[in-house]
Formats: sequence, C-alpha cells, structure tokens
Amino acid sequence: MFFRIQTLFLAIAAGLLISMFFTPMIRFVGDATTIPFVAIAAFKGFTLTTIFQIVCAVLSVVTLVSFKNRIRQIRLCNLNTLILIGYQILIAIYFFQRNNPDKPLGLLQQTLGESPIFTIPCIFPICAAILTFIAMRYVARDEALVMASTRLRSGKRGHRQ
Repeated sequence: MFFRIQTLFLAIAAGLLISMFFTPMIRFVGDATTIPFVAIAAFKGFTLTTIFQIVCAVLSVVTLVSFKNRIRQIRLCNLNTLILIGYQILIAIYFFQRNNPDKPLGLLQQTLGESPIFTIPCIFPICAAILTFIAMRYVARDEALVMASTRLRSGKRGHRQ
C-alpha cells in the first residue's frame, strides 16, 4: 500500500484537508485583534464550509484506505475531486463577496469593524483536488496493468483441440 506513488498523493491530499481543521482560513484583522475563522464558524452562512471540510477530509481518508478495491478507489477519487472543486468555488465566492454588506463576511466586517484576510489554507482544496486527480490516474494505470496481465494469464495459448 505505502510503496505506491498514488498512496503518497492521496496521503498528502488527506493531510492538507485535515490540516484545514487546525489552521484559520480567514483572519479578521483590525486595530488590536486577530480573530481566527474557526472562532466564528458557527456564524450563519459558514456551516456549509464546515460541512464541505468534514466531507472532503473523510472521503479523502476513505479513498486512501480502500487500496484493495481499485475501481472503488477510482470512483471515490473522482467524487472527491468534484467535491473539492465545489468547495474551492465556495471559498472563491466568499472571497469575492467579502466587502458586500448583505453577505456573511461583509456583515461580520461591519459588525466587528475589521477587514477579512484570506490565508494560505484557502488554496488547500484545489491542491488536494489536483493531487487526488493525479492519484486517480495512477490507480487507473495500475488497474489497466492488472487487467492486461490477468487477460494474458487466463489465455489458453498452445493448446490444441
């Protein structure tokens, strides 16, 4: 399991997604305070990011440990890549709506009087999506190799009827 390159890619993607739980994605920086996004994640409008984060991290770990069933692993990689792209689009929407007073970040900016700053972990979902897609390609390559060798072994060459 751990001697395959796709396992390394999937482990790095899972590590990136799990690390998002412990690092702030958005900081509110004002005159004297810095408030991490985790402290206000229960605020209305940000539960969707928490759900995306949990689903993507769990799906990434499940994909990593399902190495014995390559077809399922390919399907889980595809699903996780699509969900991660959706999660990155959601983060981009939050980024572009950060100054709109009708949206959650703009409302928080008016309430706190502090401007939101997006940090490096905001790009982790797209990095994990790229790594998961690359791992899926390697898993598919391994599956094709196994199918070809199975077909060659099961052929009855040299036998006359």
